[in-house]
Amino acid sequence: MKGASVELPLDIGDEGQFVKEIQQDLIQAGFSLPVFGADGIYGVETQRAVMRFQRDYGLQVDGLVGPNTLAKLKEVLGSSSPAIDFPLPDKVLSQGAEGEAVKQVQRALKEINFNPGVIDGIYGPNTQDAVRRFQSMYAALANDGIYGPNTRKYIRMELND
Repeated sequence: MKGASVELPLDIGDEGQFVKEIQQDLIQAGFSLPVFGADGIYGVETQRAVMRFQRDYGLQVDGLVGPNTLAKLKEVLGSSSPAIDFPLPDKVLSQGAEGEAVKQVQRALKEINFNPGVIDGIYGPNTQDAVRRFQSMYAALANDGIYGPNTRKYIRMELND
């Protein structure tokens, strides 16, 4: 995996060596994948195993492999591999913005339990509301619903907590 870029969370449709490693880890942790095994394709069987794992270990049950699920899986297996960096955009985003950068913010918000609704890459009212709710936790942040460098810094802190 050296030098590989991995975007979290992993979800249905993702594939590759990292997905295969997660599947192998799930199997090793006792969450079987009897139909397809560790085939490197994140499908319904993998999602169900992830959800069982999340439920058994008291995590948010969403079927996604984000930083919290990954860290718990590594902890359960006794591995101390470094956490994977959760990508966050370096730009200012606000209502009306669209694209991959917005998806990154939406995924991060969902991971830290500020659900922005559908992860669709559209910075609409739900994403703006999730950003506002997050900002309201910190006196140092303007509660304006705009994602910028300060909000990014605090989201990064939450993700690495």
